[in-house]
Amino acid sequence: MSERAESMNKLKYRLHYFLALILLLHSLFFFIYWISVGDFRGDVDLFITEAIGLKLPFTLILIILTILIVGWSLFRFLKFRIPIRKDEWKASWTNWAYFGVWVVFLFIFYFSFVFIIKENYSQWGVLIHLLNLSRIGGDVIIFLIIAVWLRRLILYLRRRMIRSPRTWPWTVSILLTLILLVGLWLLPTVFPPNWAYQGDLPSKPAILAHRGASMLAPENTLGAAELAADYGAFGFESDLRISLDGIPFLMHDETLARTTNIAEVFPGRVNDLASSFTVEELKQLNAGLWFIQKDPYNTIEDGLVSQSQLSINQGQGIPTLSETLALMEQEDLIIMFDMRYPPEDHPYFDEFFEIVLSECRESGLNSSIWFLVDQEKLDNLIDDAPQMTRVIGVSSTDLPDADTLVELQYEIVNVDTGIRAQDIRAYRSQGLGVNVYTIDQSWLFSQFWLSGVTSITTNNVHTLSELDQPFLNIPYARYLLFWGLFGIVIAIWLASAQPEREIEPKKEMETPDLFDFAEEKQTDIQTADEDNMETSEEVETTSAETQELDEVQEPDAEQVVPEGEPEPEEVDPEVE
Repeated sequence: MSERAESMNKLKYRLHYFLALILLLHSLFFFIYWISVGDFRGDVDLFITEAIGLKLPFTLILIILTILIVGWSLFRFLKFRIPIRKDEWKASWTNWAYFGVWVVFLFIFYFSFVFIIKENYSQWGVLIHLLNLSRIGGDVIIFLIIAVWLRRLILYLRRRMIRSPRTWPWTVSILLTLILLVGLWLLPTVFPPNWAYQGDLPSKPAILAHRGASMLAPENTLGAAELAADYGAFGFESDLRISLDGIPFLMHDETLARTTNIAEVFPGRVNDLASSFTVEELKQLNAGLWFIQKDPYNTIEDGLVSQSQLSINQGQGIPTLSETLALMEQEDLIIMFDMRYPPEDHPYFDEFFEIVLSECRESGLNSSIWFLVDQEKLDNLIDDAPQMTRVIGVSSTDLPDADTLVELQYEIVNVDTGIRAQDIRAYRSQGLGVNVYTIDQSWLFSQFWLSGVTSITTNNVHTLSELDQPFLNIPYARYLLFWGLFGIVIAIWLASAQPEREIEPKKEMETPDLFDFAEEKQTDIQTADEDNMETSEEVETTSAETQELDEVQEPDAEQVVPEGEPEPEEVDPEVE
């Protein structure tokens, strides 16, 4: 495999590794969210059913599909996490299928949360607190992933520094990388999670039973209020309507169809407004049988409701405000109610507030009545009953300023779960109480406990009343200790990182071919023979020339020496 092909191969593996990691984190959070919101899943199922006209357990199906995606993503994450892959990347239909699921799931993920928050902003607070709670492991994982990649960057810079004749640019780059890493490590210490509280642990919020102990008894009945008192609730939250003859009574819905047997008693008036009935007519209805028949929270099936309580629930009716106030005094409970005004053509529309205020004054409960009052009626309440606790109901999307509320002489802010921790602290710093509704999950109650709220409204009074401390809590000093030790381990790991020495590849020697070697040897022999032949010819030529020369120079033996010429002297060969 060529160097370029190998580089592309690694890039493809890393890309699919990150795709799997991204989808794994999203699907895990999605699963945890739907498991954590409890009864909100039922509201979502009902909403979808009404929208498309098909009744199915939509959220349950979504949870099952999410579990499958979590498993698939985890498998691919571990598969592509192997750092060295020697096999060549091969495109397959499973990769394309996973990418398709990746795109569809992320679209569903973000679209569903945007839609949920738009329709019910209180879920924004649930998401924030869930993310805050997930930081117990999320901060470690995120910082570790960043540290791994910054370590690779440092090793790369060190290798370049070793090769380069100028080392200072690479040294500066390494220092900047380390500074970045330290800055990322400091972020969780500057912005600690909510469960790492500073100072003393806040006091446990008071518990107001939402419509009574409504998971164990029919809502807005005296039996539900009594059961809430048995579980140690601080107060009772209810809804008030006014009858056709001017008597305030407890009822949440506009009609009586869901929580009474009106279909049996008044079959022709099932869809009539609750405020169109007289008290005498309301007293003919049973407000407890529906709870036993429908078991809305599955508490009867789970064995959480005793037989004696079932008998009490069966005989519950619709209580009036005066009956409820008498029970509050008997059980030493505070009461907070939300006034549900009738249509404008109702005979007691204009008098509703005054009638309720008059009955509350006659009860003598005073500060035990948390009067949820609008600013329009605030002056009337201050003038006629200044001893009652004044509560303002607000939305987390439009929170009033704390100083303004103090000037208006409000004492408690009643708000949904979308409120942020800093807003809670702002109200508390001005001496205002903060009551958050409606919280049924122990983990969410714990988060608002640590945020410093003074009270919460819940259907799950029997569970939350038994909590002695928040679900997860740790002092800030101990959190710093643990996080600091983790940072030291990472620092030692980075300091030990050294670039590997580059080993020069050995030159590969070609294996000689014996036939080539034989041919070369034969060629050398032939060349040597030719050289010898040429040398012999040269020697012979030289010998012949020498012989001819000798013949020319040697005198003839028979030649006569002329007279007067001396005979040649005989030369001694040794002298020569």
